[in-house]
Amino acid sequence: MMQTLHQRWQALARRERMILIGGGIVVALSLLFVLVVDPWLEHLYRLDRQIVRTQHQLRELGELGTQFASLRGRLTAVEDKLASGQGQFSLLPFLEEAAASVRIRDRIAAMRPQTNPPVQGYKETAVEVRLEGVLLPELLALLVKLEDSPYLLQVKRVQMKPRFDAPHLLEATLLVSAHEKE
Repeated sequence: MMQTLHQRWQALARRERMILIGGGIVVALSLLFVLVVDPWLEHLYRLDRQIVRTQHQLRELGELGTQFASLRGRLTAVEDKLASGQGQFSLLPFLEEAAASVRIRDRIAAMRPQTNPPVQGYKETAVEVRLEGVLLPELLALLVKLEDSPYLLQVKRVQMKPRFDAPHLLEATLLVSAHEKE
């Protein structure tokens, strides 16, 4: 068989041999490209896309880590505030003291305590405070006093309306809540 191929090769003209050699080279290069180079380039392209995706995920993870650390710090601060008043804090007397410190204790018309069911290990105590005949700066001073409190207080609702007989005086209702761990 080899001898037959060799005889046929010898029988071909020089130009025909060159055409067959060129065709063989083209076929070999095509097979090399299709079987080796193209899959390798596709693999590199997939890896490049994966690198970009992974870098994006790393950036997001870093941002989430920063947010998590910030939220953990805020949670620690809130829990420290809760722990500082644990067992010794009572909302009603504190509200009376705060009103007395801004000189509006005598204008408290009513204080109505409300308790809500515990949620996720935290108990909320709320007090609705009704003030009559209070000036706006006095009410603002009380709100600032509540905001600057060392305890974890939240003013959930503020309703104000001017009195009919004296429009410069207000009737106000505040809903103030305090949280503590169970």
